[in-house]
Amino acid sequence: MSNKLNILKYYLLFRYRKFYSARQLKFFQKRMINRHLSFVTENSPFYHRFMGKMLESLPIIDKKIMMDNFDIINTVRINKDEAMEFAVNSERKRSFSPKLHNITVGLSSGTSHSRGIFLVEDSEKDKWAGFVLAKFLERGITAKYNVAFFMRANSNLYESVGSSDIRFEFFDIYADLENNIDRLRSFNADIIVAQPSMLLILARKIESGRLSIHPETVISIAEVLEKEDEQILKRAFGLDVIHQVYQCTEGCLATTCRCGTLHLNEDIVYIEKEYIDKRRFIPIITDFERTAQPVIRYKLNDVLVEREYECPCGSVFTALERIEGREDDVFVFNGTDGKAVKVFPDFIRRCILFAGDISDYRIVQRSDGGIDIFCDVSSLIKEKISEEFRQLSADKSFLLPELRFYPYSCEKGRKLRRVESQRKT
Repeated sequence: MSNKLNILKYYLLFRYRKFYSARQLKFFQKRMINRHLSFVTENSPFYHRFMGKMLESLPIIDKKIMMDNFDIINTVRINKDEAMEFAVNSERKRSFSPKLHNITVGLSSGTSHSRGIFLVEDSEKDKWAGFVLAKFLERGITAKYNVAFFMRANSNLYESVGSSDIRFEFFDIYADLENNIDRLRSFNADIIVAQPSMLLILARKIESGRLSIHPETVISIAEVLEKEDEQILKRAFGLDVIHQVYQCTEGCLATTCRCGTLHLNEDIVYIEKEYIDKRRFIPIITDFERTAQPVIRYKLNDVLVEREYECPCGSVFTALERIEGREDDVFVFNGTDGKAVKVFPDFIRRCILFAGDISDYRIVQRSDGGIDIFCDVSSLIKEKISEEFRQLSADKSFLLPELRFYPYSCEKGRKLRRVESQRKT
């Protein structure tokens, strides 16, 4: 059972622990990694053969390897099939309180619908809750808050932040939208936590006068928050900063500082950077707080972009310019010289942004290389978008494939990806 005193202890730890130099942070990470590896190699059959080895000696894994070896990676002797059945049944029944062998079990579909399972012990829940509270309770833990949490699935992991002063309300994104809106009106939320796609729905209702809410903090989760969407949310909610949590099944990887900059949470995770170019990199994660299901040298397929200049907040944690998207959402075109030309999602987005004020769109590269553009715009704007793509193809020296335009659509409950590639490279 989660211990409120433990949560308070971790809140104070994460709230007031400071690092004054990169050297101090590096020393701290090394000590935490060594301690963590000692535990994991002792308790995980998968990692037992690496006892006494340095981190760089351990294998780099991914989601497939994690799931294929689930039974021998986790340290709590939970079987993958049993955990999957438990998590799926919880989602079907929309009941998320029970635990399996006293372990919280969650199901993550990710952006590709490739299902993953995560396991969390109570002690890890306490740390997670303390960390989240330390990051986002601007008035401190003794103040009262109403927190509205929009999620695909609730979890006793999230509910562990609740207390007599922190009222937590779960809004099921599969439930009727208007019913959720009515509940939100009466809830008087101080903090709203939701995906950008849901926050944009709320923003449009606010700007149209159909919803009057005044949260002091808005936190974007689960999906990539595009810069243009961030500006819409700031305007609608009347806030200087829209906070972000870059979190996945593998851990809480980055959060927003007071200046609105996304920083890697390098006090709870160690991230090796596999650089694509000068500032773009793919993160390889070692989370030294996860024990039930160790996350060690876990390679994501996200592309992160480092900030070019230091953040004025003064944090020694790596500052990010943006989360550009998934590595496999890089578009691939046939070059004019016959070679493949890779184009990062940011350049694809610009073809929309430079064409006009378009708030809702999706761009998908089909498996045959053609491009489907989903947006509700006039013929004139469509032609401007096409011209931007023609200019991009000239700048990058590739042959422009067929462009097809369709009405905007986004599957309910699926993570929004503005730029998506279905082409296999």
